[in-house]
Amino acid sequence: MSQHNTMTSNVSDMISQQRANLQQLQNLQQNLQQHTRSMSSTEYATYYNMQQQLQQQQMQQAQATANAQAQLASQQLKIPAQLSPQLNSLTSQQTAQSTILPQTTATATPQLNSLQRTRSRSAQQQQQDPRSPLVALIPTSAQPTDILAARFAAWRNIIRSILTYLTETASIQDEIVRQQLRLSHAIQFPFFAVENQSQPSSAEDRATQKFFLPLGNGSIQDLPTILNQYHGTLASAASRTSKELTSEVIPRLEDLRRDLLVKIKEIKSLQSDFKNSCGKHLQETRQDMKQFVDALKDTRYNGTPRQDPYLCKIVLDKQIKKQLIEENFLHEAFDNLQTSGAELEKVVVMEIQNALTIYARLLGQESQLVFDILISKLDVGFFNKDPQFEWENFIARDDNFIPPHLPMRKLKDIVYKYQYDPMTYEIHSGYLERRSKFLKSYSRGFYVLTPSFLHEFKSPDRKKDLVPVMSLALTECSVSEHSKKGSSENKLVLHAKQNGLLHKGHNWVFKADSYEAMMAWFDNLKIFTTFTSTPEKSKYIVEKFDLQQDGKPKSIATSPVVGGAQSSAGTLRKPTGGSDDKSVADSSAQPNTSTTPAATGATAPTTNDISHVSSNDENMTLPASTPRLDNATNTNTTSSIPDTEDSQIRDSVPNFYIETVHPNSKS
Repeated sequence: MSQHNTMTSNVSDMISQQRANLQQLQNLQQNLQQHTRSMSSTEYATYYNMQQQLQQQQMQQAQATANAQAQLASQQLKIPAQLSPQLNSLTSQQTAQSTILPQTTATATPQLNSLQRTRSRSAQQQQQDPRSPLVALIPTSAQPTDILAARFAAWRNIIRSILTYLTETASIQDEIVRQQLRLSHAIQFPFFAVENQSQPSSAEDRATQKFFLPLGNGSIQDLPTILNQYHGTLASAASRTSKELTSEVIPRLEDLRRDLLVKIKEIKSLQSDFKNSCGKHLQETRQDMKQFVDALKDTRYNGTPRQDPYLCKIVLDKQIKKQLIEENFLHEAFDNLQTSGAELEKVVVMEIQNALTIYARLLGQESQLVFDILISKLDVGFFNKDPQFEWENFIARDDNFIPPHLPMRKLKDIVYKYQYDPMTYEIHSGYLERRSKFLKSYSRGFYVLTPSFLHEFKSPDRKKDLVPVMSLALTECSVSEHSKKGSSENKLVLHAKQNGLLHKGHNWVFKADSYEAMMAWFDNLKIFTTFTSTPEKSKYIVEKFDLQQDGKPKSIATSPVVGGAQSSAGTLRKPTGGSDDKSVADSSAQPNTSTTPAATGATAPTTNDISHVSSNDENMTLPASTPRLDNATNTNTTSSIPDTEDSQIRDSVPNFYIETVHPNSKS
């Protein structure tokens, strides 16, 4: 029991002593870290002694801990419960002392990646004083050849992956060639021409081809040529890409991969250059340094001649020189290996860059073909055309269709020869009642007096009633008598002369609605039955209606041009609001009276007399410039007896007398 208590007390004392030692070591380490960088060469010996003492204390502490644990194990004693936490605390403090810096770093910063670890290692190397002979700035037990060989082996694997990809790419390009040729064969427009390749063979296809603009005008007919060129160019580009990859790019990468295998073997053969004795020389330098420092300490006690600092320094410098020679040999080996490795990797990277550049250039050229061969040509051609472009050109080129903007012609725009000949004018028109040739009854009809004939129509409608019921040539007629003013009936007699054996003479009796209407008919008939030649009639009409020499009304001649032709004249018409029966006798029957259109009941055409045909009747009626056979569309005649002002009639009608008729003549 006493032995157990003694052992327990010894362990407690040991633990307390080790805690004190640990605290002292931590303080020493903090002081060393603060003053190491600012240390001068004169203080180096003191620094070395402190470092040696620190190492010895650490070794003694570790040895004491191991001995205590061994004693505890050999005695197989059970440690009391109150001592167990102390031992655990001691163990944790030792562990903390051995890893104090890593734990501090781990709690302050996150886990480092490879690049950060590399920077940390470089920083630790920079913290070592390069002037100290007791440190080695280069690794003395590293295996750089193995690492470098593994790196270039990884490059070989990368090149193999690139080769696999480029080989498959070349195979795909061969397949693209076949697919593009299939697409070229799918361009089948039988009636379209393909530039420098095919033309329509059959007559039907050639006729169909004429429906569209010729090749090169931006029409739809350019599409087969553009598509054929596009797919043909893509096929050629894919074939060129496959050929260049398989004949140039892939073989170069394969050669590079084989060369890398040789270089890897050469790198491994340099492993012997890194076998060195730098560690041995470093240990000897430490021993000589210790002897040199001890000699400096012993100078105050007058040591032996062998402990003279002068002699110790000579030995130390010689050893440092040996150490540096060995270290520099190793440094040269590192420089040689790293320089060669850098040059080799530069070649590898450049070859890979060159291969991928060629690959990207080839694919870029294929992609550019879409814009150069297809999109750009369609954009400046068919895409840029108006949707009506083909249609308008088709209509303009084909004689079976009219021009798109050709205007419709109107009757008023028509001009032809003798359009305004005086013989085409209507002199007078209106309703008359004609006595039957054999009966005493009268039949009512609409009569139109022209320079040559007196026509009878059933109605004034010239749209439907175009053929006269009867026509009397004025050259074969004469007027002889008319009713007296104020008589119960307003009659006039038109005598038709005998013309050969078949056509006997006859007196045609006409009855008007009023005396004024009858006199208008009588005067006009008398004038035009007395003419013996056509030129006389024409001259009379021109003078009477104040026309131009060609018969065109002067108002039409001075009218503005409409639709590229002169505005046509209207038919001779009576003033609006009255019928043809309002016509009064022509004052030209009197020798000394001036001839005016109003006096004859036939009115010269003026600007106001130009007929305006409605849109509904445009295609059914004659143009306004054409002399009409009636004035149904120009007057408001709705009955046979129009309203007439008596004062106007009395002022305009001269006094006429009934000619004497033989009693035996037939009425």
